Amino acid sequence: GADTIACPKGVAESTPVVSLREALGVADKFMLIRELFDGDAEAYEKAIDALEAQPSFDDCIIYIAENFAWRPSSEGAKLIMDLLQRKLG
Repeated sequence: GADTIACPKGVAESTPVVSLREALGVADKFMLIRELFDGDAEAYEKAIDALEAQPSFDDCIIYIAENFAWRPSSEGAKLIMDLLQRKLG
């Protein structure tokens, strides 16, 4: 709406996210695999697919809570939450 145009944040912050995969750069992807998935790239791919399929932000939160024990303060968890909010918020 007009609000977002009137007070632009950093481009990255205000850009809507259509796809988590597209929004995550290579460096982000490796950081997430290392931080959140113990270096397991396959687990990362499965989680991204599952999160892409969730219809709402709340559903993503529930999925994450049921499947992972991420520290909310970790850089990786913050990044995923930020992207999910921009995709579904």
